[in-house]
Amino acid sequence: MPQNYNTRETLLHKLKNSHDDQAWQEFNSIYQGFIWSILIKMSVPQADQSDLVQDVLIKAWKALPEFDYDRGRGKFRSWLSLVTSNVARSYFRIHNRHSQVFVNEESDQKVPAEIEAISLAEWKKFIAEKAWENIKPHLNDTLCQCFELISKGVDMHQIAEQMAIPYNTVCVYKKRVINRIAKEIAELEEQLG
Repeated sequence: MPQNYNTRETLLHKLKNSHDDQAWQEFNSIYQGFIWSILIKMSVPQADQSDLVQDVLIKAWKALPEFDYDRGRGKFRSWLSLVTSNVARSYFRIHNRHSQVFVNEESDQKVPAEIEAISLAEWKKFIAEKAWENIKPHLNDTLCQCFELISKGVDMHQIAEQMAIPYNTVCVYKKRVINRIAKEIAELEEQLG
């Protein structure tokens, strides 16, 4: 069950034309975790991650009035990933630190394929977590507990025994939740991707 996110185009339009506070809060709540996860994968030290997330958000806020979203040219998350990688690259250059994500920090050349791979992997993780967060309140406790155990890699026979439910029920619960998550992911991809 998706939250009532504005579609990406509507949200970007609101930010572009008025820097609407409510739209900005929605943008933050949607994309902040994604930005954070990219910085972590780029090996930004934990002590500096929060500041860099804020730097990315400020750069995005400043750039959005000029940003022209065109679905045919790519995904919004790709643009946001590029902003994030540029902030990380500046951080590494300023602090004379090195990251394996960049080929040569002196020449400031990035490895686009590697950054895109990081971005895509983190987006998939981010969107799956958001989908679970959205559907979880609409599931009963037994279904949630069962699926969380499955997600942790617990054997389904053990889950059945531990929860005192038939093995077939565990299988049905798993399939039911996976179908709901898949539907939610598709909707979130359409709205936010």
